[in-house]
Amino acid sequence: MGGTTGSKLSKLAALASRRAAWAGWCLVAISGAHAVPVRAEEIPDIERGRALYENHCQVCHTPNVHTRPNRIAITIEDLRQLVSAWAQQEKLRWSGEDVEDVVAFLNATRYRY
Repeated sequence: MGGTTGSKLSKLAALASRRAAWAGWCLVAISGAHAVPVRAEEIPDIERGRALYENHCQVCHTPNVHTRPNRIAITIEDLRQLVSAWAQQEKLRWSGEDVEDVVAFLNATRYRY
């Protein structure tokens, strides 16, 4: 790779990083939360959460478990704790980001806290 190509790639990568950071900040500002800059990697990936849920949780958890009258999770923090506990119980070795992605998916599609 020549010096010019490497320089162009570096500039493109820097631009992409700035755009992702700006998009994260805009998302927080639009949501009505306190306008605090958020890094793109801190924004949960709902589609990734869907994939994790479908591959690891959906085997036992039908959609009915999330809508039953006596459900355990009544706040988003409860949901986060349950997802984390089940990931540990099943020895999934999920990172905090994995848990947040699944929580974001469930919140967007089932709970809406």
